[in-house]
Amino acid sequence: MALFPQTRKQHHVARSMLVASALAVTGALAFAAPASSHNYYTSSTPAIDAVLTTLPEQFVVTTNDNLLELGDSAGGFFMEVTGPDGLYYGDGCVTVAGASVSMAAAVGPVGKYSLEWQVISADGHTVAGQIPFTWRPLESTEPPAAGRTTPPQCGDVPEPLASETSEAPVTPTPTEDTDVASDKPASSQDAAAEFNNDILWIGGGIGIVAIAVIAAIILIRPKKKS
Repeated sequence: MALFPQTRKQHHVARSMLVASALAVTGALAFAAPASSHNYYTSSTPAIDAVLTTLPEQFVVTTNDNLLELGDSAGGFFMEVTGPDGLYYGDGCVTVAGASVSMAAAVGPVGKYSLEWQVISADGHTVAGQIPFTWRPLESTEPPAAGRTTPPQCGDVPEPLASETSEAPVTPTPTEDTDVASDKPASSQDAAAEFNNDILWIGGGIGIVAIAVIAAIILIRPKKKS
């Protein structure tokens, strides 16, 4: 009968230790949860599945908490806008401010677009998402921006598309009245004919001179006395 009170006491001590351990584990988990949580999407301009009738100055994605501060470098952050023509729009230059990331808004033809984004949480983990929206302006006063075939990099000058390049100048074909032969060099046959004419003139001149010399010798030679 003396063992029974001792057993109850040991049971009470064990129970107290179990409760204390559970509270310690719960407190540790509660403390670690905020430190290991990542940022998540809260709002954006444009909103998901929004129909834009006027173009905002910037496309913006906002999260629940401040993003990682990288100074002047925005490496790891990006925003890419793809149009219905499969081209990329925007300059690729993103700005990180507190819990938001933004880029100058740019679109091309009317249709469905996709805004892909990626940010870095304060704990160093990347968070990404996609925002579909439709561009349907009320008036066609907004000139469409130039699209790119590859994702834009901030500071790069976009290369003109094939459809935007100027056509090569076409050389006009000469008409029947154009003296085309005057700009071409003489053929070998024409050169040979000219050379033969020169030989004939030189030969004729030498012959005339020879005849004149012979005639002069004959005239000035003294006659024999009879």
